[in-house]
Amino acid sequence: MRNEEIENDLQKSLDDGASVWVVGDIHGFSITFENLVDILELSDNDRVVVLGDLIDRGPDSYNVVKIVQSDSRIYSTKGNHEQMMVEGFIPNGIPNKLEANLWLRNGGIATAASYIRAFTDENGQENSIALETEIVADKQWMNCLPTHLILDKWRLVHAGYDPRTDLDEQGEAEHLWIRTPFHNSQTAIDEQRCVVFGHTPTMLLFGGSNDNYGKVWYSDTRLQDGRAASIGIDTCLFHEQQLPAWLSAINLQTMEVRQMPRVEIWNDQARHLAKIP
Repeated sequence: MRNEEIENDLQKSLDDGASVWVVGDIHGFSITFENLVDILELSDNDRVVVLGDLIDRGPDSYNVVKIVQSDSRIYSTKGNHEQMMVEGFIPNGIPNKLEANLWLRNGGIATAASYIRAFTDENGQENSIALETEIVADKQWMNCLPTHLILDKWRLVHAGYDPRTDLDEQGEAEHLWIRTPFHNSQTAIDEQRCVVFGHTPTMLLFGGSNDNYGKVWYSDTRLQDGRAASIGIDTCLFHEQQLPAWLSAINLQTMEVRQMPRVEIWNDQARHLAKIP
């Protein structure tokens, strides 16, 4: 699913010489995201596109969603975690529902807790009606997010594309979930456009080497104009190793990369607190 209004706005920004920054997976680390946006020094004409996975795992997914929704300069594509929340976040749902279990096991517990905290006062009283209303509204918003955005020289997508299938025949399954066939492709997905994607932490694209934690990945396959055929920017905020954890943004106008190290303390106690309203 595309959104031509967003695509036209992004292309106009590029044509007018403004910056369009593309940001990798945030996964609930709202303070790190806010700090990254600060160092982008956005003008009114600049734009930001987050490549999905705003939520899950980190401590404050609710606030990440609110930041994106409240700034008209920031857009998002849908990630597989947004799709899991759409299908699995049921405030009064059945605990053994398959979709709910899948989401909760993949970081949804922390997201649910962040929503509950946002609607619980200092006395521990939850505003259940307002909470449910917000959940329904945010799920509708997430479900309407484009699964990819196509510009004159760029494709912006959460996971990627299947090189074995015609581009026009691909949909959510490929855009939100694909990994190996896309990563291993020896030919360009689109000879005219570079694919910028998230979803897969880049150290895995480098073969898992500890030396490559926090680095942006560039495909060895080249387009006709010499650019990398694809660029991976999920530099992995949520891992538990004593290694760099970065949120990355790449400027489509200049190819500059700016990064913010994870600000939130992410140890056993922090992960525990993230799950408790």
